[in-house]
Amino acid sequence: MASQMLHNCYVNKKKYFAEQYVDNSASAIIAIDLDETVVIFNQAAEDIMGIPAEEVLGKPFAELQERKMGTQDSILLNTLRIGRPYSHVEANIETPLGIMNVMAYTTLVKDQDGNVIGGILSIRDVTGQKQLEEKVVKAEKFSVIGELAAGIAHEVRNPLTSVKGFLQLLAQRFDEGDQVQQYISIMLDEIRRINYIISEFLLLARPTVPIKRITGIHSILDEIVLLTEGELYLKNIRLIREYDESCPEVTVDVEQIKQVFLNLVTNAIAAMPDKGTLTVKTAYDRFENAVRIYFTDTGIGIDPAHLGSIFDPFFTTKEEGTGLGLTVSYRIIENHGGKIEVNSRQKEGTSFIITIPVNKQ
Repeated sequence: MASQMLHNCYVNKKKYFAEQYVDNSASAIIAIDLDETVVIFNQAAEDIMGIPAEEVLGKPFAELQERKMGTQDSILLNTLRIGRPYSHVEANIETPLGIMNVMAYTTLVKDQDGNVIGGILSIRDVTGQKQLEEKVVKAEKFSVIGELAAGIAHEVRNPLTSVKGFLQLLAQRFDEGDQVQQYISIMLDEIRRINYIISEFLLLARPTVPIKRITGIHSILDEIVLLTEGELYLKNIRLIREYDESCPEVTVDVEQIKQVFLNLVTNAIAAMPDKGTLTVKTAYDRFENAVRIYFTDTGIGIDPAHLGSIFDPFFTTKEEGTGLGLTVSYRIIENHGGKIEVNSRQKEGTSFIITIPVNKQ
């Protein structure tokens, strides 16, 4: 009798601990019984799915599947129907907070006699881990480029300097209207372009140390707008400035940040060949103590297949592009302790968001 009471007490404690674990787990936990009815839908599942538990519990799992879920939904049904547990299944799901990278796991639930009574799906948010992995991959790419640049930059520039000098001497032997002068002019332009690519290549590989000073972000933006207003006017692009006047000053290398902003505005203009609207917006995030700058256009957007590659060295969709502008911009912002992100929809437009920490030390 005492042994039975002790066993019951143990079972009750085990059940209590299991319930506490499920309720407070950071992973979304969804369980179904043999009838494929949802019997567990914890708080994390509510947060990730954006659906209250009372709308799900006691209802067929198929209804939740239709409403919300992607790859990870069928693995739970497969686990229950064919008895196959899954582990480390990666998926992307849409949540109230945006697209989330998740890792999904399933397992069978059995009673004390070994009979299957249901299945459990566990969904863990790995968005931060994925972002860190991407940063590591980018850092490795930059490291490889640095080694490559150090080895070839001077070897390429030395003969280019000689060729440029002899072409300039040769040009003096021909009259200004001579066709040979035109050929020489084209060759000199191409040499200048090669030198420009090498300069960006070296900046990417061995970025100069930022010479920082305290400044207002709006004054930098106004200067970039002034530099590009002629092109904006010619392309019939409407400019909207939405500045948050509560933005504090930031400590940045003004020339490097100008380079980033100019590159983003230039890209936005190129994305709107048949007029459009460019919105430059700032906002102060008091929780992160950072200033955010948004460059939003109403252009052609970016192909979803290209979104993951736009910051990669030499990736470009432009005929005349070097594929280094965004990569250099990414590196500059990274060296300022900030981050650069992009959201885009084809035929609707693109938004680049730069976050710069407020640090006056």
